Amino acid sequence: MNLTLGNNNTRPTPTGLCCIPSSDSGKVESEFGVGNQHHACRYLHAHRHARPAESKDGGPDGFNMTIQPGPHGHHAIASRDIPAGSLIVQCLPLAHSILVPPGTMMEDDEGDDVCGRRKRCTRCFFQEGDEDSSGMRRNTFGRCSKCRVAYYCSRSCQAEDWKEQHKLECRYYVKRRKQSPQSTPLYANTPQEDVIPLLLRTFNSLKYLRDDSDAVARSQEDETDTKQEDMIVSCGPHHFSSLMVSPEHYIPGSTAMKLAKDLIESFAVRGTSSNHAKKESTENKISATLGIWGYNECNSDNNDERVSITTDQAIQRAQSAFKKNNFGIVNSLHSPIGEGVYPCAALLNHSCNPNCILRYKLGVTNDFGEQQYHPPILQIVACRDICAGEELCHSYVDLALCTQERQTRLLDTHGFLCECIRCKKGGCLIELPKNREEWELWPLTSGYLAHGGGNDVDKKNRCFEKVDIDDAISSTGCRQLNDLEMEHINQQSHILQRKANQSMVEGDAAGELYNLQKAIELYTTRGNGGRKRLSPFYGQLYSVRCSYLSALLANGHILQAIEQCEHIVSFLALVFSHVQNHPLLGLQLYTLGDLYSGAVTMEGESLSEETKCSLKEKARLAYAWTQRVMIITHGANDPMVRTLEDNLSSTA
Repeated sequence: MNLTLGNNNTRPTPTGLCCIPSSDSGKVESEFGVGNQHHACRYLHAHRHARPAESKDGGPDGFNMTIQPGPHGHHAIASRDIPAGSLIVQCLPLAHSILVPPGTMMEDDEGDDVCGRRKRCTRCFFQEGDEDSSGMRRNTFGRCSKCRVAYYCSRSCQAEDWKEQHKLECRYYVKRRKQSPQSTPLYANTPQEDVIPLLLRTFNSLKYLRDDSDAVARSQEDETDTKQEDMIVSCGPHHFSSLMVSPEHYIPGSTAMKLAKDLIESFAVRGTSSNHAKKESTENKISATLGIWGYNECNSDNNDERVSITTDQAIQRAQSAFKKNNFGIVNSLHSPIGEGVYPCAALLNHSCNPNCILRYKLGVTNDFGEQQYHPPILQIVACRDICAGEELCHSYVDLALCTQERQTRLLDTHGFLCECIRCKKGGCLIELPKNREEWELWPLTSGYLAHGGGNDVDKKNRCFEKVDIDDAISSTGCRQLNDLEMEHINQQSHILQRKANQSMVEGDAAGELYNLQKAIELYTTRGNGGRKRLSPFYGQLYSVRCSYLSALLANGHILQAIEQCEHIVSFLALVFSHVQNHPLLGLQLYTLGDLYSGAVTMEGESLSEETKCSLKEKARLAYAWTQRVMIITHGANDPMVRTLEDNLSSTA
């Protein structure tokens, strides 16, 4: 999610077009012309309980971050010291859409979900059956009568989404259904078609912001007395055109993409009259379309500097910008539920040693006694203490991967080779027992000690060494095995995992559990000298343990599930030790605490009172650790975090 890093055809982000204060000044220019601060950004009132820190210690206008130029273009810098857990900035999306798997038909003609899914509001992502901020459970959702695709939790959300993002998307679904009447509605069948809904919603939003720019300006003038720490940043149209893209060969569109293109060009010149678009010439349609995308060649006074670009190329550039800058919107369980265009948040560069994490505020909130419906708000939060002047970064990839895998993925998706501190040998070290036989579960034990569990006598009697995180999770941390032997073990493991999947499909639970257990034993077998040949934190082993844990939980094997979950938490505590607070660690700790608590009251198992007391104490420690992490990664008002208070009380 980077505006400037990597090889691209656009210049660095025009500093005056950003909604965050900049240390630069001067004329605002971009490759596609001169921008206008009047159109660039707008601000909306934030919910005061989730505002950034007080402005007296902040940078320009009270913001926690500023934009500065650097070797990779413009990037975000902390304007003050920011404690862990602080909300740095929160952003509304320029556009967003619900995630629908390719080829999925969500509902039949009567509106019943053929897959049994709960409906989700297209605008605010509130889900059917959930409780709103007033404690009311909402079970009735309305559906757009025209396209019969979009669902809404309220009339307010439907009205706002229609004018801001859904109007053009709605026409696409109506016409697409006429082209393929057997699909009701027809969703994406290819990766190229998968991007169409968000593409149309983005264009709709850009046009709405340009057409309504006077209203936006009046809104800004009305808010002059509002402190900026009480505001949510919302980026305007010119900011989107500055997003990073890479040179890509144009691929002719499918039937669906051609329809989307025709609708975009007609919508670009659409005025108050429904017949206005039909009378416009093709040239005017293209010019208006490029102007809305931000690629208007008429903005340049010098003929030699004018940019020649077609609508097809503008769409291709938008798709490239989506690929490199979009954000996956996740729920409390960190499961993807949508994607959004957040140009402001895209200012943050990547680092495998991040100081920021992202979280999302979904649905409806209750501010000052009134229900507030809003699109998914992206919140940038400090996951550790940040010093003033430090660059703000978050990770674009899974930090549980080894360096080689992370670098490969970043090169494929974002076009750059990461050279952060963690990608350098010895850059991120963790303290582990010098005797590698004592590595197993040590990060978990150490975490419990940090939260008041047991005593540290055992720790004082051990000898420790600094170990590179990647050495601990990769094959370099393995003993007595060469590359050929490691490849053979991984191949055998994959075979057993495929057998386990087949057993699951066939309803053979015993076969599934047996094959997964054997796959784990491949990695935990001891060598001839009685020493374990592989690191207990080996990445492939972690992957198999996750599958085994899911199978054990599905079949009600709680005690065995506890053993696997402890290993998984130990792995995550190690691999995220440099982040300090990561949502996946918090969620897995939550699961472990629930398993401990469940085992205490489990029927059919004759556990001694001593064992029950031990499990109850472990549950308390797991919940306490979970609370410390998830207050930062999810926020104090998240329902899961609020439930932790009750869980801790039950283990007291």
